[in-house]
Amino acid sequence: MIVNDVFSKQQSIAAYSILELTALIKNGQVKLREVNKLQVRAIKKYILENTNSERIYFPPIVSNVKEGSLYKGKPNEMTIIDGNQRLKALCQIEELGYRAIKSEKEEDIKKGYKLLHFLEDTKIATLIFESLSDDEVDQLYIDLNTKGKKVALSKRIAFDSRNKLNQITNKVLLSNKQLKTAGVEEEKRAVVRPNNKKLLSLSQLRQIVAIFLTGKMIYRTSDEGYEAHLDGKEYIELLNIWFYELFEMYPPEDIGDLNKSMIANNPLLLSIAYYANKGLEKRSFKDRKQEIQNRMKQLQDVNWSINNPAWKEFKGIKRSGLYFLSNDKVTMENLVKWLQKQGR
Repeated sequence: MIVNDVFSKQQSIAAYSILELTALIKNGQVKLREVNKLQVRAIKKYILENTNSERIYFPPIVSNVKEGSLYKGKPNEMTIIDGNQRLKALCQIEELGYRAIKSEKEEDIKKGYKLLHFLEDTKIATLIFESLSDDEVDQLYIDLNTKGKKVALSKRIAFDSRNKLNQITNKVLLSNKQLKTAGVEEEKRAVVRPNNKKLLSLSQLRQIVAIFLTGKMIYRTSDEGYEAHLDGKEYIELLNIWFYELFEMYPPEDIGDLNKSMIANNPLLLSIAYYANKGLEKRSFKDRKQEIQNRMKQLQDVNWSINNPAWKEFKGIKRSGLYFLSNDKVTMENLVKWLQKQGR
């Protein structure tokens, strides 16, 4: 263990096994702050999903100890500044492991031993500060959780090797030439009309992918997993088919121009995606492919220009001579019903 003076405060890094830390927590030697149960549940899910592959990555725990503790070897008493949710989740994982090995099912017993071996063999780096005041502890906690730069959505989509939603979004983005022509805004979270004539943002593309995965209207995407009923390659093909039919209805060069195309209204674009997928999430790839093609072809005669008076039937606002559809649940549900009537 190396001890250094940094900004007049001594600090050190030590490696603790997970079982070592959980034992100290149970004995009251490691004090945790109040935790967020939802975050603990999400971390626990992350651990359980990746134990077999051993691809679990945690940043160092940050703690504070009493003056003089660092020169007595690895401290056994500390207050956790950052990492409370992680440690709480690990304590619950240990309980799950012991419970599983007492099961009568052989599969559960194997999982239990796997979890306990993971806890026993894995060590966590702990950054330890000595004799921080209460005010310094609170400030350090705030700085650690607010000053770090959040990973950009484009990077999460490009590099996420676990999240099927991100993987599919990335592959569609890279492979669909017509979509590239229509334009995808990768830097900004939303496309501001009418100046930006790209069809959609990266976040909105991910919403459309989520609709394909779930067969449901997705109003906001998250990094939580989505249940997939088909292979990733099959979803990519379905999305490419849908975009092909979309661009048959309106050319990719102009589809994002709100001065010409009403599809540039994101609520309408999402509604078309949901209309094409509604109720199909558990159907076979072959059936979904055929049905999506059929539904989209039934919209070929719709007048998608901004001059179609039908758009005024839906909630929206007029600004700069253009009509912006409301981005709310009721409006989008009404749009889907209208699309279904056009498809008959």
